[in-house]
This record gives sequence, C-alpha cells and structure tokens, in this order.
Amino acid sequence: MTTSDDSIVLPISGDPPLVGALLLRVIAQGDGGSLAPAPGTSCATLAALRALSPLETWRLSGMRKSGLALVIDTRQLAENLRALRHSNEEAALAAYFVSHGASRGMLHQLFHLSHNAITRQRRRLGVRLGQGRPPLPDPATRDAIHRRWADLGRHESDLRRRLQQLHHQFAAYPLVVLSAVLHEFDTAPATAPPLRESACLTQPNTSPPHCSPPPGEPGHCRS
Repeated sequence: MTTSDDSIVLPISGDPPLVGALLLRVIAQGDGGSLAPAPGTSCATLAALRALSPLETWRLSGMRKSGLALVIDTRQLAENLRALRHSNEEAALAAYFVSHGASRGMLHQLFHLSHNAITRQRRRLGVRLGQGRPPLPDPATRDAIHRRWADLGRHESDLRRRLQQLHHQFAAYPLVVLSAVLHEFDTAPATAPPLRESACLTQPNTSPPHCSPPPGEPGHCRS
C-alpha cells in the first residue's frame, strides 16, 4: 500500500475472480474508446491485453502480482462520507417529526416532503393522525411552551432542531399541537390552509428539515 496527501493505493491480488472481472472491465472500456491511458503508459501493453482470449485473460488473473491497484481518493471519499452523514441525520430528524405527530404542512415546509412521501413514512412508522383542529393545552402550559421556545432560540438557530428540543420538554403533546400553540397569536393570511389533522396519534413513537418558526416564529406571549 502506498499513500499520498490525497490518495491511497492498494494493490489488488490473490483474488482471481475479482482480478479477472477488472481486467475484462479494462478491456471493455478500451474497446469502447473510453480508456484514456495516462502519460507514459505503454499503449502496447493495453493493446496486448485487449488481444487476449477469455481463457488467456482468466489465466492472467491468477498470477501472483496482478498489476492492478485500487486508488482511493481520500478527499473525495471524505466529502462523500460527510454527505452520507448529513443525509442520515436529515432522514432521522424527518422520521422523528413524522413519528411525533407533525402535520403534513409542517413536514412539507420543514422537510420538503411530498404528500406521497409523508404517507409512506407514516405507514412505515405506524403513525396515523385524526381529523380536525387539535385542542390546545391549558393557558399555563401554553405560556410555559412560549417561554421555553424563546429560551431555545437563544442558542439554537436550526428551527427543526429547536422544535425537536421543545418536544423533548413537552413530550406529552404532538408536534402539531406545539406548533399550534406557537402560532396561537398569529394573524393567519386568508390563503393559509387550516389545520386539518388532529393530534390524536394512534401509536405514539420516538423519533428526518429546515425553515422559519414551525412553520413562523410566534410573536407574543400571553399577558
């Protein structure tokens, strides 16, 4: 194995089926014109490889040193791993919202989930919401929710994680109810869709998006 600042080179040997498959891949790419030899590479060697019969290619793959190596672009691999980690975190956060009673409007605005994607997620997680506007908690609890939401805003800028932390504090209430409390003082525009899904979760669960307060920052607290 050899390394450089941005790559790791791993020799490939001791696995004739793998080596044979890679050799056939090289031959196929050469035949298709998509193989571009690096500067200094012997074109005659590649031409000789392409001239081999399948049996000769198989015999070549069984040699102790295959002449093949796997080059790992560590910079690109690190970037891919970061993207995968972010994708997994997003999926987990969306699943949390689905499992804990977020409405379709919340899921669409915070995670850009389509109607069908929400339906599939709910079915997979065993979650169903009833119909109708959810009842709000008592005034004292609503005031506590507003105060905690304001406190969370001082150190958490991501709206979705702020909502998740709020739900951790008020886990008895589905997210659709917490959102309704946070917006109880809002003046809804005439075009705003009504809340149609109630907070009656048939199967409470524990458990992935980004936006303005759930959907919109609450403006006031009860005096």
